[in-house]
This record gives sequence, structure tokens and C-alpha cells, in this order.
Amino acid sequence: MTFLGLSLLYVLLLAVLVMISALETAIHSVRVVEQPASSEEVPSAERALDRRLRKIRQNPFAQLQRALLLSAAVNLALATLGLYLILNPLREQGMSPWLTGPLLFVVTVLLGDVVPKLYAARRPSEVLRTGSRWLLPVRVLLDPLAAWANRVADAIIRRVVPNRARAKVTMTREEFETLVEMREEQGLLAAEEADMIREVLDLEALTVGDAMVPRVDVPMVSVTDHADQVEPLLERAEGRFVLLHGETPDAVEGVIDVLSWKLAGRPDWKKMVKKPLFVPETMPMLAALRVHLRDLGDAALIVDEYGGLEGLVSQEQVADWLLHEAAPWLGEEVEIREVGEGRYMLDGAARLDDVEEQLNISLRPDEIDGIDTMGGLVLTVLGRVPKAGERINLEYAELKVRRVARARVLEVELRRSLDPVVAAERGGES
Repeated sequence: MTFLGLSLLYVLLLAVLVMISALETAIHSVRVVEQPASSEEVPSAERALDRRLRKIRQNPFAQLQRALLLSAAVNLALATLGLYLILNPLREQGMSPWLTGPLLFVVTVLLGDVVPKLYAARRPSEVLRTGSRWLLPVRVLLDPLAAWANRVADAIIRRVVPNRARAKVTMTREEFETLVEMREEQGLLAAEEADMIREVLDLEALTVGDAMVPRVDVPMVSVTDHADQVEPLLERAEGRFVLLHGETPDAVEGVIDVLSWKLAGRPDWKKMVKKPLFVPETMPMLAALRVHLRDLGDAALIVDEYGGLEGLVSQEQVADWLLHEAAPWLGEEVEIREVGEGRYMLDGAARLDDVEEQLNISLRPDEIDGIDTMGGLVLTVLGRVPKAGERINLEYAELKVRRVARARVLEVELRRSLDPVVAAERGGES
């Protein structure tokens, strides 16, 4: 090949290196790829390109591996061709290799690496839009090569490095939370997905009582009930489980899986009764999932220190707890609703800790402990079952009972009390 042909080939390889270097930086730097204004205004080709860009954002490491593999191949070709040009055609024309070598190296590094990386760091989205047009098609060739290279590297590591010398990478909770924040900032995780991951991390600090269905919400039948009484209740049951009790509701003798009963063709319900499993209300939720709630059809009954029934927990309740904040069910009532300035309508079953955290207020009196819900707070402070319309004055809020059903508080209105300092200032102004 002539000197001109070799030079053109070198320039072509350098142009490929420019694009690869820019792509490497763009994949690292891009956070948000601009979305098209509307599907009607953008041509179909642009919409297809935008879909490819979203795939790159969702899994940038796969694209980066392809770019790095192609970069290594192009760099090797450039080094080989450059060395040949320096030692042969350029040397034959009287140029010193000691001069042409460093000069060609500096030009290649500047044009092929530094300049494209600087440009890509400033405009990563534009680089991705241009580069993805040809990087994605060549994955048919690059992906098998990358997979083969990974297998070879793993085999070499297994042969050369002993097991005891291999690094066992562990990640602390703080490091994992930082990683989630980074992915959220980069746009690789939606806010709802990040919230759900944080909810999962909080599982280690929770007990089964945090996700249980309270006893008053668990349907029950007695061992003395006839089939014509039990079967209609099983048909109407909203939850998956119905408890079978003896003389008193605390004397639970079995658990009926309503879904399994229906799927089995509604046989004699007595054949579907499972032996009850009791766990203390202080049992960690993760331990319950690992030991007692391995299948969807498993349920654990939660008892207090005196053996009294507190509620029921299953995989479904744990999943509901995880999804509640990030993705509430369609039509689900919100436990905390703002109805005016400083006024909130609270569900009686709303967790007291959640209300205090969301409203940034302290409601629990110092002398009272062991309260989990807003309804429990009202009952404990009054010392009796309230009537609708009754009010409770706390240090930082006033509570008004809105709805009561039998011995259960269903809805409470909360009004923030005026901060003492602000109240004094307003009193002085008047």
C-alpha cells in the first residue's frame, strides 16, 4: 500500500477513535437525555433513536463494555500502523523517528482522546445521539467477543488466584444508600423506585407488628358455626385468610386460606384448615419472612406477651407495606390528608411514627409509651372509647374525633397548635 493510502487509513482509524473516546465519556457523564416534544412532531426514526438512548441510560455498563473493547482494538491498530509509518515511509523520506514518533503520539492523543472527551463531557446527549447510530449495530460482533473475553479472564483468575486471596467485596448500608442516590441523580432510577429500595432497607429495623392486619380487621369463624354460616363469610372475605377460633377469639385453632379454598373448587372448608403459627409481636420482619413466611399461602398470628391475639401477617401484608409509600393502590384512601392550613384528616389506623415524621410534629406524650396508631393514641389519652366530636389538646396539636365504629376510632382531625413563641409575638403585636 502507498504512503498516501496508509496515511488515509491512519486518519480513518483516528476518526473512529475520536467517536469511541467521546462515547466513553458520554456514557459516564450523561444523566438526562432530552425527550422529544411530542410523538407527532418527531419523525419515527428520531423516536426509535430516543428509545435506544433510554436503553443506554438504563444499562450504561453494557454499552461501555462495547466501547472499551472497540477502543482497545482501534488503539492497537493505530499503534501498529503508526510504528510502521515512522520506521518505514517517513524514515525513507529523511524524517527522524525520534521526531516523528513523539509528534505523532501527541497529535493522536490530543485529537483522538483529549479533545473528544472534553466535548463529550459538555454535551453527552448529543454525542450519544450521534454515536449510538453505529455503536448499537456493531454489538452483533462485539457482544460475543466481550462474553468470550470475560470467560477467558474468569478462567485465568480461577487458575492463578487462590480462593483465599480473592477479594470479598462487601457493601455497607451507607454505601448502598449512596449508590441509590447516585443512580437517582443520574436518572437511572425513578424516584418511586429509589423510595421502594429505601423501604426494603428499612425492613431490618421493623417487626411483624409494623405490617400486620389488626385483629379487628381479620375475619373469624367459630368451630361451632355451621357450613351455611361459614361458606358465605368465606365468599365475602376481602383478605386471603380467615381464622377459626374456639370459645374466645384469642383461642385460635386454625387458619383457612380462602384463595386456596376457592381454587380447589370450594370443598368442605374443614379440610382446608391449617394449624396456626404464633409469633411474638417483637419478632423482626426479616426473620419472619425467612423462617415462617416462605410461601404466599403462609400466615403468622401475632400475639402479645400475655398470649392475646394482636393480628395477622403474611407476605401480602409485607408487600403492601413496602409498596404503600411509593405506589399506593388505585383508589386507596390516603392515611394523611391536608384539608386546610395546619389542618389534616388522619386515618385512625395511620402509624403514629409516620404521622409525626410526615408532619414534623411530636404527638406522643412523654408519660405514654407503646402506642402505634392514631386511634390508639386517642384511646390511651382519654382512657375510654371516645364519641364523635370529642377533642383532645396535646402540646403541639389539637385532635378531634371524626368517626367511631364500636370501640374503634376510624378518623381523626388534627389541627396544629400555634407555636408558643409565635403566639407570644402575635399577642404582643395585638
